[in-house]
Amino acid sequence: MTLCLSVRRGVAMLATLALAGCTATTARTMGTSDGEGVVGVSLPTSDDLAWERLGTALDHELRSRGYRVDLQFAAGDDRTQAAQVRNMLTKSEDAVVLVPLPGDGLGDAVAAADEARVPLIPAGRGLDAEDALVAVDPAAVGRAQARALLAALPDATSTEATTVALLAGAADDPDAAARHAAAIEVLASAVASRSLRIVAGADLDDAAVADSVEHVEDAAEESARDLLDTAGDDAPRMIVALGDAVSRGVVAASTTPDAEPTASPSPPASTIPEKDARPAPRVIASGGDAAVVRALRDGIVAATVFVDTRSWAVAIADAVAEALAGGVPVPTPSSAPATVTRDEVRAVFLDGGWLRPEDL
Repeated sequence: MTLCLSVRRGVAMLATLALAGCTATTARTMGTSDGEGVVGVSLPTSDDLAWERLGTALDHELRSRGYRVDLQFAAGDDRTQAAQVRNMLTKSEDAVVLVPLPGDGLGDAVAAADEARVPLIPAGRGLDAEDALVAVDPAAVGRAQARALLAALPDATSTEATTVALLAGAADDPDAAARHAAAIEVLASAVASRSLRIVAGADLDDAAVADSVEHVEDAAEESARDLLDTAGDDAPRMIVALGDAVSRGVVAASTTPDAEPTASPSPPASTIPEKDARPAPRVIASGGDAAVVRALRDGIVAATVFVDTRSWAVAIADAVAEALAGGVPVPTPSSAPATVTRDEVRAVFLDGGWLRPEDL
């Protein structure tokens, strides 16, 4: 079988596949000793259960169709991901699937795939989400989290505004910006009616916890600990953790003691603010990581917005087959996020096999 494909690149340099002209020198022959061919898969990080579950499901689906699979995780670093893609091209792999990390590091790797006429299939998220084969609209996740917050607010008869803090991901991540903007838009009417008051994270500069994706989880934990230590009228009663890595960090801060508390001289007793007697803030999270689901079960998390990435495996494998047959894969509709509450933990996460009982 002979293949000649190029990647159509837009501003973000990650797009769907388009046919390109073939010559005898650029055509590649596949389907020999490697069965249907070798497919490289580069996913953002194994720390995020969404990508780990996608990797397992995609590996199984591709192998069941006769492909060999080179599955790698990029440790949250776009430069590592770029190196992985270039290495896959060097090894003459027949197609590459990736969930792109934000940043500029992938540009040369995308150009190299284009030059080598190797189909590069972006999925899940990317610098140009509209061109991803399958995707989650980050704005839809942000809106769902904001609606979950509104549903969890105290009874409407309360005269006191609920204090809310929003934490977002990396400042350079377009998905983090989209989630935050969508959440703020949904919350605007509640802010205007004074049923809630945003005490932190009203704008993206304030909400973003890190400068780059690989540091988000640890930075979110640190930011959440600062919020938990806030006393008085600005102490948040709810925290919206916008993003899976942010959610893991916030849950860690909410459920585990600070391993390295900052020592400071004790101020005079008269200057120590009185500790707020309110309960710890509840969290609106995203994702289905074990720690997040455990906190949901225990009532620390009020709701989590979840997408089952395993459902993408068939569509991605279909796209690989279409590309290697000389066709142009067609993007599928965005995956709709589901808001999961405490009563739904078993049905969504355990009965569906996302987690095992011992994970919780």
